[in-house]
Amino acid sequence: MRKINITGKKLKYGSLTLIFTALFIAAAVVLNILASYVTDRFGLRFDLTDNRVYEISDETKRFLQNDLQEDITITILSAESIYIDNESFSPIREVILKYVALSDGKISVRYIDPYVNPEIIEEYDDVTTPNYRDIVIESSKRYKVLNPGDLYAVRTNYETQEQYITGLQAEQKLSSAIMYCTVDKLPVALRVQGHGETNLPKLTSLLVSGNYSVDTINLSIEDIPDDCEMLIISSPKKDFTVDEIEKLDAFFERNGNAMIFYDLSVPELPVFERFMADWGVRYEKVLVGDEKLYISLPTTLAPTISSHAMTKDLASPGEYVVVPIARQITTLYEQQGWRTVKPILVTSSASYGKIYNSGETINSITKEEGDLSGPFYVCVLTEQNRIENLQSNYSRILFCQLNMAADEILDIDAYLNSRFFVRAINYMNDSADSIVVEPKYYTSPQLNILGNQARVVFWLLVVTIPAGTLALGFYIWLKRRNM
Repeated sequence: MRKINITGKKLKYGSLTLIFTALFIAAAVVLNILASYVTDRFGLRFDLTDNRVYEISDETKRFLQNDLQEDITITILSAESIYIDNESFSPIREVILKYVALSDGKISVRYIDPYVNPEIIEEYDDVTTPNYRDIVIESSKRYKVLNPGDLYAVRTNYETQEQYITGLQAEQKLSSAIMYCTVDKLPVALRVQGHGETNLPKLTSLLVSGNYSVDTINLSIEDIPDDCEMLIISSPKKDFTVDEIEKLDAFFERNGNAMIFYDLSVPELPVFERFMADWGVRYEKVLVGDEKLYISLPTTLAPTISSHAMTKDLASPGEYVVVPIARQITTLYEQQGWRTVKPILVTSSASYGKIYNSGETINSITKEEGDLSGPFYVCVLTEQNRIENLQSNYSRILFCQLNMAADEILDIDAYLNSRFFVRAINYMNDSADSIVVEPKYYTSPQLNILGNQARVVFWLLVVTIPAGTLALGFYIWLKRRNM
């Protein structure tokens, strides 16, 4: 049998190699344990997703850190492992952990499996009975049940009726639920009926997400209640009465707000048109097209968004509020008394307008000789700022096009329409107890690393680690070469 001779020098360096290897592995294990503890305890995450899907908006951060005065308990009716291991639930858990970390101890989360503890369901059966895997947000005032599916943005293919996930709206739903559980009184939005108005379900959903209590009102038989903050008037087909206009005037004198929508089907409404003229606006019988700022068809406008506090930082390059089949809006003055009129969406100088009569068919949507020349306004905001007792009292009316709030348009996350109306709802609501958070959309199926994150990852993964590995290997090779 051959005798193996191990010199002292070789034994020494071999032992050092084993020791360093063991220390490295132990350090990696300890760092991994610490990182897991920090991420689970404090919600520390690096969001490398495109459009920063898991990031919390500044509005929610301010609310959690400055305005949240009550303790909130988030009860997740499931084993925690479901929300860790299942890719359909883990993004929701990521967002919830950030809420806990930002709330300075006011928000706590617990996981209770109703199959193991069925009595938990009985605690929440007085308003809405939750189901397995639901999320219950509760305070001392009230509670709200969220289904995990509601925390994702879903788009509908209106041809096939298929639905598919386009983004994450966990923050939108969680912030709304927390505010619902903490506010003393919810703002009221009423959809005006009785004139053949068109229903706008998706816009109603945005109001509900903003914690508005949404209902309908018939002004011919009902007075506008004092707690109403918003009216929606969408494409009326019959004129208002003088009595109804007086109710509207009284509503705006007590700081009410409204959104008014028109389309080509709205006929002449002399009484209502006089009311709008007092607010500095007139809808013309002019179909607007644009040879420059349009999508697919020249009458599907992609107008310029004017600079205004309501739309600040709304659009990035290549993003548009899309306005299909729009009527020209004329502003009758810029400022009169307490009221100021501001165009919000403006077509390009290459736009054109086609005059039409009620009930008349428009044979061509392309530019023809005799058409009016743009630019035109297709969305206008009028604000009334009355000064009483050295305080400003605002009323606002946003004059829009009906089709820009259609369900199939608000469903397209590539358009800014949904976010535009979120901004409008926020801007018109002076109450600090209600904000609407914009959904985060998946803009790409692959992970994109941008800006400083890309540089950090490049230097760490592409340069530092490979270079360090090569240097360490070369050092060990030199040492062993001399053994």
